[in-house]
Amino acid sequence: MHIRVLSEQDVRSVLTMGNAIDLQAEAFELLAEDQTVEGLRSFAHSSTPPGVAIFNPAFLKDGKGYGVKIVSDFYGNEARGLARLSSIITLLDGITGYPKTVMEGGHLTDIRTGAGTALAARFLARRDSKTIAMIGAGRVARNQLEALCLEHEIEEVLVSTRSPGRGEDFIRRMRGVTGVPNNIQLIDDRTQAVSAADMVVCATTSSEPVLPGNALKPGTFVVCAGAHNRNSREVDNAAVRRAAIHVIDSRRDCLPNAGDFHIPAVEGEFDISCVTELADLVTQALPARKSNADIALYKSMGVPIQDLITAQFVEQRAIDNSLGTLVDIGGGEI
Repeated sequence: MHIRVLSEQDVRSVLTMGNAIDLQAEAFELLAEDQTVEGLRSFAHSSTPPGVAIFNPAFLKDGKGYGVKIVSDFYGNEARGLARLSSIITLLDGITGYPKTVMEGGHLTDIRTGAGTALAARFLARRDSKTIAMIGAGRVARNQLEALCLEHEIEEVLVSTRSPGRGEDFIRRMRGVTGVPNNIQLIDDRTQAVSAADMVVCATTSSEPVLPGNALKPGTFVVCAGAHNRNSREVDNAAVRRAAIHVIDSRRDCLPNAGDFHIPAVEGEFDISCVTELADLVTQALPARKSNADIALYKSMGVPIQDLITAQFVEQRAIDNSLGTLVDIGGGEI
């Protein structure tokens, strides 16, 4: 039995943000058509050392393949000079169950996360959006900005971050990226940044709100890309109340852990039953914004089918281009 092993560089060589945005549309169409088995995500927590392992399996019906992504989030890694997050994806044959491909999963996750937001923006952001406020300036923020700038002709980016050094690094990395404007600037007053923006992206590790909802102007598209548990949130109750439409990747797989919606619901400030799935917008089962004055709020959690469809695309491109290393692991004999 042979397994194809793909490095991060192999993945980078065949997966672009443009590819990934279209792949996310395919993934959510499959979700809407009930062609996937979801709701299988599980978490294993570690106290010593502090961290969590997240297991994200995805399964396509009718023998079309399955896979699992394992994400390690170990909080002390930055002190060790290592990235806090690491990931690996394994793809398996949908007929035999045999393993086929193993690939580095961090870059793929970055790309598909940003691509998912860009897909949501197709339906939820005003087409005349010109200014983005970025709250946070890390790895997640970078892929969010790249993807949104492919979908919209952005002219100005306002960056708000607790660390000026990280903000300067963000600007240095993003200048020259396709579609990203040269007009990127740090701004000390977060409220001022939010009130000037057509889109606001929250991409932080904060457990408390970083976005003042009363500062949002009518018609703003808001993205919450951080805070992935029910006790953490990036937007305050005012932002949730003012939004005319509330969208999440998947009600079943993501909503129980979405603190941005869960906390105001517990506090009696929000009816969580009104949250819409992104798949319903992609398939036009439900309308998106009704007016250019509507504030639209998208909570990005990620569903495993996004990883599977993107990884299967990478696998096929790698086969077509003879990329990766084939390893004979044995097994498979009767």
